[in-house]
Amino acid sequence: MTYDAITPFRRRVDAVQIRRHATLMQPSSGGSVDKWAILRDLVAGRETFGVSDRDLTVLQALVSFHPRNDLGDPERLIVYPSNSTICDRLNGMPCSTMRRHLARLVEVGLILRNDSPNGKRYIRRSALGEQRFGLDLSPLLRRADEIRAAAQRARDTAAAMADLRSDISLMRRDVISLLDLVESQGGALPSDDPQRSLVNLAGRILRRKPCAQDLWTLHNELTTVLKGTSKNCPARVAAV
Repeated sequence: MTYDAITPFRRRVDAVQIRRHATLMQPSSGGSVDKWAILRDLVAGRETFGVSDRDLTVLQALVSFHPRNDLGDPERLIVYPSNSTICDRLNGMPCSTMRRHLARLVEVGLILRNDSPNGKRYIRRSALGEQRFGLDLSPLLRRADEIRAAAQRARDTAAAMADLRSDISLMRRDVISLLDLVESQGGALPSDDPQRSLVNLAGRILRRKPCAQDLWTLHNELTTVLKGTSKNCPARVAAV
């Protein structure tokens, strides 16, 4: 017999976990994925799945126990290293820490537990075939399209943010140059000049990791200054 248990060994389950398990055990659409490519996509789109870089470090270690580069047949995607072996591959990560990240990977549905009757991980072979007990990597195959889509969205967002930061940096440079030009021509700028305050604010924001909304707000304010339409924009720069 090759019965696959639904519940884990000595761990509580709830209705949500049962439904997630049933969803993740749906038949695969076929094909295979490169395990390292899908991991790179998962790193890019990790915010969508609510996992940290440390969670993914543990997942990378688990994936490394799969002998092939491709994740193909879902029936053969169960790896069965012991906790101590996993921690060794994680350069001595404490077992309690590793288990915490492992639980998170199960919680978000990136791996499944296929526990044996005694909770140990191993492979059993007989005349009827083989049965594996351990950590099931098949969700990476079954959710490959979802992972790729999340990665593409994240990369598109990152590219758009990089372009926006670049535009703001150039606009800030233009405002500074215009203010310097005014001063070089004998124009008097008050110490609390709103344009100078704006470029100083822009510099501080660009040194941090602002959200898209903050960047767009700054972009719009700089645009207003450069077009000379802001109430705080003196006529001396309005001709830009």
